[in-house]
Amino acid sequence: MPSLTDWRLDQGATRPAHAADSGYNPPGFSTSVHVGHQQADADTHADQQAHLAKKRAWDVAMAPAKSLPMNAFMMYMAGRTVSIFPMMMVAMMVWRPMKALFTVNATFQTLESEDTGSLLLNKIVFVLGNLGAIGLAIYKVHTMGLLPNTPSDWLEFAPPVERVQYAFATPSFI
Repeated sequence: MPSLTDWRLDQGATRPAHAADSGYNPPGFSTSVHVGHQQADADTHADQQAHLAKKRAWDVAMAPAKSLPMNAFMMYMAGRTVSIFPMMMVAMMVWRPMKALFTVNATFQTLESEDTGSLLLNKIVFVLGNLGAIGLAIYKVHTMGLLPNTPSDWLEFAPPVERVQYAFATPSFI
């Protein structure tokens, strides 16, 4: 194999007839070799496109589930007090997944093609992730004491639930 220093361009040589028709091809370019590689590259390119389409569909499907740990940490940091900041966080925590649940088909419509195949499993994972976010918001409302879950919350004559046991930490335990 010749080294790169051995390459020279002979400007005085006559060009073959097929090179004049092909435009501005570089020296040493052969269309017969290029066509064979082009067919193999097309198959590889189609496989890569199918893989990327499936990967993109799974990225969209897993996005709600991936955001759950961050949302749980934000809910924890907001505290249990009933104030405007935690209430707005809970409202957005319910609103965004509900809006996403109503637009599942529109979300995956741009991803549907013959490369991705059926997106039913992706849609199910997307819905479960959004339901998990709504469940997290409901749990936050429960920890804030706003979720009516005892009979005394609904009935005026029912006595409120009393704690059976109280736990206190004394300075000797700390």
